[in-house]
Amino acid sequence: MTVGIATTDTAEGLTPVEAARSLIPLLAAEAARTEERRALTGTTVTALRRAGLLRLGTPTEYGGRGAGARTVVDVCEELARGCASASWTVGIAYGGALFASQLPDSERMTLWRDDPDAVVCGTANPSGTARRTDAGWTLSGRWPWISGIHHAPWTLLGFLRPGTGGEPERGMAVVPTADLTVEDVWHMAGMRGTGSDTAVAHDVYVPDSRTISLTAMADGAYRRRHPGEPRITFHLSINLPLVATAVGIATASLAKVLDAAARGKRAVSPLHRLVAEDPAHQLNVADAATLIDTARLHLRRAAEEVDTHARAGRTPALAERARLRMDAAHAMRCARDAMSLLLDTAGAGSFADGSVLQRAWRDMETASRHAALSVQTSKSIYGRALLGAPLPPSPVI
Repeated sequence: MTVGIATTDTAEGLTPVEAARSLIPLLAAEAARTEERRALTGTTVTALRRAGLLRLGTPTEYGGRGAGARTVVDVCEELARGCASASWTVGIAYGGALFASQLPDSERMTLWRDDPDAVVCGTANPSGTARRTDAGWTLSGRWPWISGIHHAPWTLLGFLRPGTGGEPERGMAVVPTADLTVEDVWHMAGMRGTGSDTAVAHDVYVPDSRTISLTAMADGAYRRRHPGEPRITFHLSINLPLVATAVGIATASLAKVLDAAARGKRAVSPLHRLVAEDPAHQLNVADAATLIDTARLHLRRAAEEVDTHARAGRTPALAERARLRMDAAHAMRCARDAMSLLLDTAGAGSFADGSVLQRAWRDMETASRHAALSVQTSKSIYGRALLGAPLPPSPVI
């Protein structure tokens, strides 16, 4: 039985990707104000809601899209061509919904019955403390860098809980954002509009029914709870849309550099009058375009494999998850390297205050250093898997 308003398409009959593409001009127009506010503008949030892009991860039973990873990475790439912070927030909302949709139906109804677009944000890092209290947990502490918290009625907070073998295991608790204090700490060079401030909890009680074990999630316990849904049940899945944000930033920057060249941008070389005539710039943009294509190919391959496993109701083996993690990290690095080449061609004027390319550079440099997408860590994990060295049975690989 459908509780919310089921939709097969977004506003005006568009697919999610088409809807995202249609928002690019609006997002671009709002991007400077988004940076200034250090959170998405009301205009941007309203547009994302009306386009159905905040309900991509909401289960279809509650009026959501129940979208797969490939759809969401394509959506986030498009959105980033207008505003990287809007793209990132949509990716975060998708990941938060994937986690929260592992909850029992009674709790999922509380989250989404009245609003399929209700955003769930959060962090899996167990930054605070949790003590056992009356069939639940009482949380206290600080959880930094929670993107989208200003637009989310629900927040996921990571914590440590006793595992079956006595060792601590990672868990997450779904908490009403209204029960938290949000500290204004997000004063960053890039991705300013994500509003990634710190959540503070003071003895916030969460019942067991509103908690998730990352180990149980990776083992398929929640997939068995909701067998009719092709839910993605391992940690990497939530990071792929964030990589798509970087690919979208690079794609938009390439378009801007090519447009300037087509309009007759002059070269500073004594050998060539125009940028388009200069072999050095020709090689630069060719390398950048190829790096963007490489990033997109790796990202889409990873997303399609994630979706294949989800539809089959299985979790990839640890070695395959290591390779998927490498795909994501490599795609992120390729996008960053492409951005660097494009700035070489665009020139020093790109770094002027108010330049769209300057904002793109700052956003890329910040986004690409997300801890979960470290290329060095991913290489180490992937190399161990290739060489047959033991890997820890971690649910976050």
